[in-house]
Amino acid sequence: MLTISVLEDNLILRDRFRSIIIEWESVSDCFVFEKNHELIEHSLYQNYDVALIDLDLPDGSGLQSIEHLARTQPSACIIVISALSDAESIYTAIESGAIGYIHKDDNSLTLQSSIEMALRGESPISPMIARKVFSRIQDLTFIIQSKPDRIDKHILTNKESQVLQLLAKGLSYNETASVLEMSQKTVPTHIRNIYKKLQVNSRSEAVYEARQMGIID
Repeated sequence: MLTISVLEDNLILRDRFRSIIIEWESVSDCFVFEKNHELIEHSLYQNYDVALIDLDLPDGSGLQSIEHLARTQPSACIIVISALSDAESIYTAIESGAIGYIHKDDNSLTLQSSIEMALRGESPISPMIARKVFSRIQDLTFIIQSKPDRIDKHILTNKESQVLQLLAKGLSYNETASVLEMSQKTVPTHIRNIYKKLQVNSRSEAVYEARQMGIID
């Protein structure tokens, strides 16, 4: 029997998801949450087979919950269900541990079919999201092939290098802020500057480029 969690701040959607899920014979429990801290606290004593997570939440990004579950419950299938479709949201969610990404306006994939795909080891993904993933892979290939030979190891500030070094080790934004004794709101600012300087759009690309340049270990 399956245990499914839903993290969604929209009450109508949250109730609709739950009403659909609890009708399935294969589901024993369905827990719904409005905020990150609610899911994170509950997950300390309850394991999930599947987690459906929105990204735009009242207490911050759903990436916080994705990172937490990916670290503490690696067997859970994490599927993003969000209205956000920008490249940064998509790639950061995937890098953080999501194995599927469904856009809320996509009617081609039902809730049940998406969950069944994830449990079979597949990745449910909306066509419009898949197109952006392929586009980014193509862009990354071009960037790698056309990268100039001249490398400036001092392109990042010391603080930016420290932030990227910790993220490369798998620390979350909040954990990075704690280690470096800075505001949690400061980390995203450093990340944006790092992306701009290294001409990348995701954490994995930034780490790859920084290692190639000898900026981080």
